[in-house]
Amino acid sequence: MRVGILTLLVLFAFGCKGDDVDPDFGTGDVRIRIWNDTEYVMNDIFVDTGGGENDYGELSSFDKSVYMRYNSAYRYAFVSFKIKGKAYTIQPIDYVGEEPLAKGKYTYRLSVDNLNSTYAILEFIED
Repeated sequence: MRVGILTLLVLFAFGCKGDDVDPDFGTGDVRIRIWNDTEYVMNDIFVDTGGGENDYGELSSFDKSVYMRYNSAYRYAFVSFKIKGKAYTIQPIDYVGEEPLAKGKYTYRLSVDNLNSTYAILEFIED
């Protein structure tokens, strides 16, 4: 009976999905995912927090990426992506007055007002 219960516990432990973090990216304790909050596919998604950088690749409309690791990050970052071949960039001027994020999981929600503008919106979410 003990062997059966132990076997079930081991199978359960290895069968759990975990925290949806891509282990191949970064070494830090700040984890950030991207949320494509548009009706369009985003390509070539790149984030540079000043404490690390990651390529997120492509995200389908209204989809969320896996969490990527950063050594440090802020409530906003340099972000670039494309929609239908058109480039969008969020370019911070500086981080004066900003505090680095504490260890944890966060989401950068990306959206655009319309495809005729190069204006992109980054909303910071604590997960």
